[in-house]
Amino acid sequence: MRDVRFTRRTMLRATGAGIAVGAAGMGMGSATADQGKTAVVIGSGFGGAIAAYRLGTAGIKTVVLERGQRWPITDAGDTFCSSATPDRRAAWFSDSPVLSPVQQITKIERYAGVLDAVRGNGLVALYGAGVGGGSLVFGGFLAQPRRRDFEASFPRDLDYTELAEIYYPRARKNLGGSPLPADILAHPSYVGARSWLADIADSGLEPHFFDFAIDWDIVRAELAGERVPSIMIAEMNNGTNSGAKNSVDRNYLAWAEQTGNVTVKALHEVTEIKESGRQFTIAIRQIDEFGATVGTSQVVADYLFMAAGSYYTPALLVSAKAKGHLRNLNEHVGQGYGTNGDFLFNRLNNRRPYGTTHGGPGVALVYDDAHEGGSVSMAWQAVPPVGGVDLNSLTTHLIITDPHHRGSIDYNADLGRAELNYRWPEGNEADLRSQWMAGRFKQFADDRHGFTANGVPVWPRQIGMGSYSSYHGLGGMVMGKACATDGTVHGYDNLFVVDGSLLPGSAALVNPSLTVAAVAERCMDKFFAAGR
Repeated sequence: MRDVRFTRRTMLRATGAGIAVGAAGMGMGSATADQGKTAVVIGSGFGGAIAAYRLGTAGIKTVVLERGQRWPITDAGDTFCSSATPDRRAAWFSDSPVLSPVQQITKIERYAGVLDAVRGNGLVALYGAGVGGGSLVFGGFLAQPRRRDFEASFPRDLDYTELAEIYYPRARKNLGGSPLPADILAHPSYVGARSWLADIADSGLEPHFFDFAIDWDIVRAELAGERVPSIMIAEMNNGTNSGAKNSVDRNYLAWAEQTGNVTVKALHEVTEIKESGRQFTIAIRQIDEFGATVGTSQVVADYLFMAAGSYYTPALLVSAKAKGHLRNLNEHVGQGYGTNGDFLFNRLNNRRPYGTTHGGPGVALVYDDAHEGGSVSMAWQAVPPVGGVDLNSLTTHLIITDPHHRGSIDYNADLGRAELNYRWPEGNEADLRSQWMAGRFKQFADDRHGFTANGVPVWPRQIGMGSYSSYHGLGGMVMGKACATDGTVHGYDNLFVVDGSLLPGSAALVNPSLTVAAVAERCMDKFFAAGR
C-alpha cells in the first residue's frame, strides 16, 4: 500500500485547520494526498460527516453512502412535519409515527422519513435517517462529560485531557455550539428554562450549563416572527424547519462536498460488505423515497469508514463476519451495546408554570453523586406542542445513569439478518429494566431534592418513555474490544469505525453527540498521522 503524502501545509489543513472552519474552512479545497487511493464512508451522521470532511480536505476521493434522503431547509419552512400533526416524513418506512404522543392512533404512508425505530428483542432504539443522520433529529445538546464519569466508562488509553484540550473544543466549534444566550433565556417563550433553573436552585443541586448546536440568531428571528417557529416551540425531534439546528449537512458535509473530492449519494442503502484482497467491495441498493429498488451497484474502496450508527454499523459487520466476507473480525464485533442509561419521564402538575409552549432545546443539567450505585444526571428538555397536552404544568426530563447491562447485535441465520438483543438476565426484561431505572430515578428525584414533591413523575411506555426505548444507543464496535481507540477495526488496517458504536455503551452521563464528534475527529487525526 502506498503512503498518503502531505506537504506541511496540507498536514496543517488536515489536522489543525478543522478548529477554524466557517467561511475559511469551507473553501479549503483539495490537498496533495495520493490520488490513487479511494474511500467509502457508510453513513452521514456526526462521525460520517467528519470523516468525509477530513478525507475530502486531504484530497482523497470519497463516496458517502446514505440510505436516507436529503432534507434541505425550504424558504417556506415546511421541510419537516410538526409533532402535533405527524405525517409520512416522521418515520422511516413505518405505518405510524415513531416519536409522537399520537403514534398509536395515527396511520401514515410508508416513506423514507427522518426517524427510524429499530425494534429489537427487549428494546426499541431510535436513529436518524437522511443526509445528516442523527444530527437531523437530535435535541441539539452538546454536553461534555465530567472527567470522573468519562474515566469510569472509557478505556484508560483514551486520554480525557487530550479530548478536552483538542477534540471537544474542535467539534464544539465546528458544530456551532454555544450556551443558551441571556437575552433568549429572558424571553417570555423561555419561562420553562427559567422554571427549571429555579427548581434546581430549590433542590440544592448545582446547574451545569452546556452548549447547544443551535444558531441563536435564527432563533431570534423566530421570536421576532421572521422565521417559522421551531426551536422556540421545541420542534427538533422530527427536524427543525427554521434551519436553526446546526445539523452536519449544514457544516461538515457541506464543507466536504465543497472540497470537490466528496460525493454524497442519498437513498443508497448498503446491503453487503466483502473484502477483496486489500480492498473492500460494497454492494448497494438504490431506492426511491417509497422504498422501491431503482437499481443495484457495487463500489470498491481502499479505505472503508463505518458510520451507519450503533445498530447498523455492527449489523453490517456481524453479517459480513457470519457470511465469511470479513473473516478477520474478532469475537467482540456486535457486543457491548448499551442504551447510555437513558430513562425518559415527565413531571405533571408542577408547582411552577413552564409555559404554554416550551422554548428549547434546554438549558442545564444536574448531577447527583450522593447515593449508592453510581452517579446520575438529570436534564430538562423542552417539549413541542401537541393537541390536548397542557405544557404549562408538564416537563420532560432525561435521567442518565449506567446500569452496566449490555446487549448485542447478532446475526440470526434463520432470519437472514442481524437483530438487536437487549435482555435482562431473568424475568420480564421490560419490567425489570423499568423497575431498576425507576428505582434509580426515585433515589435521585425524591423529596430531598424536591423534584418529586414538585410534580408527579410518570413514564408512559405507550409513547416510548421510561427505559422502553433508547434515543442514544451506543456500542457494538466498542473501542478496546472490537476496535482500537483510533477507530481501526481489529484484524484490518484499512477498516475504521467513526460513529457511536465505538463508545462503550455509555457517554458518561451526558447526551453522546459531542463525544461522538470529538472521538471521530481524533480518529481522523490518528488516521492521517499513521500515514496510511
